Amino acid sequence: MEPARIVLVTNVGQGFGRAVALAYGQADYDVVCADRDVDLAAKTAAEIEELGGQAIPIQADMTTQMDVLGAFHKVYEIFGALGGVVHVSSQVSHTPFEELGEGEFAELVAEDLRSAYLTLKTAARLLDRGWVVLITPAVHRQPQMAAVQGALSHLVRSFCERFERPRANLVVPSRTASDPRHDAALVESVRFLGSDASSGVSGQEVFVELPPPPRVTESLLPEVRAALDDRVRQDDLEAGLYDDADDDEDDAAEGSLDGDDVQDGEGSPDDDAVPADDFADDPFDRFHAAPSLRRHHVDEDDGELEGDLADTPRHRLP
Repeated sequence: MEPARIVLVTNVGQGFGRAVALAYGQADYDVVCADRDVDLAAKTAAEIEELGGQAIPIQADMTTQMDVLGAFHKVYEIFGALGGVVHVSSQVSHTPFEELGEGEFAELVAEDLRSAYLTLKTAARLLDRGWVVLITPAVHRQPQMAAVQGALSHLVRSFCERFERPRANLVVPSRTASDPRHDAALVESVRFLGSDASSGVSGQEVFVELPPPPRVTESLLPEVRAALDDRVRQDDLEAGLYDDADDDEDDAAEGSLDGDDVQDGEGSPDDDAVPADDFADDPFDRFHAAPSLRRHHVDEDDGELEGDLADTPRHRLP
């Protein structure tokens, strides 16, 4: 029997949880978006619906047993079935082990290990068929993180030895979350472990090598990237920008000329140009004369615009 196309994804507000939820939404699954911050859950659910999928947001603190039970019951209340669960344990501690406080370690264990324990415990009671995928924090050298990752690995393996259903697997990313495009390899691994193609796979720990995240400067405009690049001289950058602007002005001026009117020097727009030297006696006028003052071509039939220009004083050439 094919599992229901309904998936519960936790911690969807950002990171791997959001990427996985969006992928399932695009694959025509009904996605239940659970997060401690219901506003973030609602934002991800709205993104899924904008992509054509179906999603509902719910508030759930996965470190609290009542919230975990409530999330599962909410799914069954709305849909009457549940195909699988993706739980994201994303808490990371970068504090050197010798400086790690008891409170920080307790929070780390609660966010990553306790939440996974409650998810598997509830799935064992309510998810008689289907699957569970746990996503661990990224590989980290700090002892406290090694302890959490080791505990999660043994938890999943022991769970599968005790229960035949639901099947459970662990996904270990090589780095922290970036964005859905650069985290696609992890999303594909999760999708595989939740598909019929992996119906015989359970109790496995899958390591996923992810590409380096994009540099922040890649999303900036070229001139901003150049300004931040210490290999580019500021004078060269400004000169390049002004050269580009001058080229655009010259191209626009040349494009406005009518080739039939420019013959033997007659009808040249430079005949109407006001030389900058005529304003040499007046510094203010000399400022306005640069780089050139040119008459705008006006349609002969536009009487209203002709009248406006006729009333406008102009300098006459000698």
